[in-house]
Amino acid sequence: MKRPPARAPGGARRPARRPAVRWRSLRGRATLLITGLVLVLTTVTTVAVWTAVSQYLLAQRHRSAVAQASANALQVERGLRTRGLPAPDLLAQLPRESGSTSLLLRRGGWTTTSLGVGADDLPTDLREAVVGGQPSTQRIEVDGGTALAVGVPLAGIGEAYFEVFRLDELDRTFRALSTGMAAGTVLLPFAALLLGRWLTRPALRPLEEVSAAAAAIAAGDLGARIEPHGDPLLVPLAASFNDTAQALERRLLADARFAADVAHELRTPLTTITAALAIVQARREHLPDDAREGLDLLGHELDRFHRLVLDLLEIARSSGDGTPAAVESVLLPDLVERSLPEAVAPLLVVEPGARQVRVCADKRRLRQVVVNLVQNAQQHGGGATRVSVSCTAQRGLVAVDDAGPGVDPAERERVFERFARGRGGGRASTGGAGLGLSLVVRHLEAMGGDVTVSDSPDGGARFVVSIPREDV
Repeated sequence: MKRPPARAPGGARRPARRPAVRWRSLRGRATLLITGLVLVLTTVTTVAVWTAVSQYLLAQRHRSAVAQASANALQVERGLRTRGLPAPDLLAQLPRESGSTSLLLRRGGWTTTSLGVGADDLPTDLREAVVGGQPSTQRIEVDGGTALAVGVPLAGIGEAYFEVFRLDELDRTFRALSTGMAAGTVLLPFAALLLGRWLTRPALRPLEEVSAAAAAIAAGDLGARIEPHGDPLLVPLAASFNDTAQALERRLLADARFAADVAHELRTPLTTITAALAIVQARREHLPDDAREGLDLLGHELDRFHRLVLDLLEIARSSGDGTPAAVESVLLPDLVERSLPEAVAPLLVVEPGARQVRVCADKRRLRQVVVNLVQNAQQHGGGATRVSVSCTAQRGLVAVDDAGPGVDPAERERVFERFARGRGGGRASTGGAGLGLSLVVRHLEAMGGDVTVSDSPDGGARFVVSIPREDV
């Protein structure tokens, strides 16, 4: 697809459009939607998996602990009744695959297999419940860690077997699981963000192509077209858009040719009328006063008609064939100075930092821009009061101030339209075809420049031309 000439960001004649925020675009919103859905699903899944897995592991650990404690309690009870072994020996023979600690309550005395865990570590309500004949379990704190205490009553009155299982390994498993799932919850949305950007690119490419082509046509590139690149979704859309763009291009070119033809046809009778008027003006002193007044009016209107024909020819020349601007390096102060008429040349002021500023411009178009702005100030603004050349880091600037009433803020967009003359004030009373400023905009757009209008510090209007610098 053809692209329009680059437009400079500063000083557009209309209020500058804020650059679209990337995430506010259709593609950005679709990506954020996908990312949000992934984040919600990941969070819900993580919570569900964490709950299910933790409950399952805890239940498994509880069942295995109860089963082991019950089996050991039965072995202790048999040993006490049949073998007559001392309690410490019986507890020492018990299998403790999980690294548990066994405690035996018999005849009011306690026996334990670990010096770190004793009867005092068992909750009172747990001991009372088991001694009363009720098997019980309870999670307790032992040496700063979590443990599961399982109590099994024995056949003898006041006899009970307890086994304490450390849950450190299970806690480490929970921590590892939670860390991994939290990391997944955090990382998956970022992965979804990248995936969403990748997935939405081909899906939204037709809209991006249409948007870019429409923007190019709006910027003046009538040859902008959409290339479908074999995309079946884009082919019918591209065909319809290209047909519309081609019809618009033909219509605009036909209008430009019509304006050119009319202007050329008018030049012949205009030349004849001008010659005839010159003959009459040569005998001005022989005419009565009322005839002289009519002759002056005729000369004024003929001059205005002549400028109108020249402006129509310039419009046709600038848009009739789509020829791009012949952009080259131009020393801005010199070109502005050569473009000013003798009466205005003394008003030129070049800022110290702009004496050697060079811009990328078409000399003919830029000279016409300066001439039109000065003529606009002379004819509609009470005369030019100052023409200044300055620069910024990126742009070269030319400002033309006038002594008129200024331009109302509500009219500052409209004054650049064709045949616009304003709706009041001194600027509307001086006549004119209303094509000069529209030509300024057209020429600057072809060079990547722009123009703004604001209030002059002296009270009139200030038109500021901005052109890209050549040395940037």
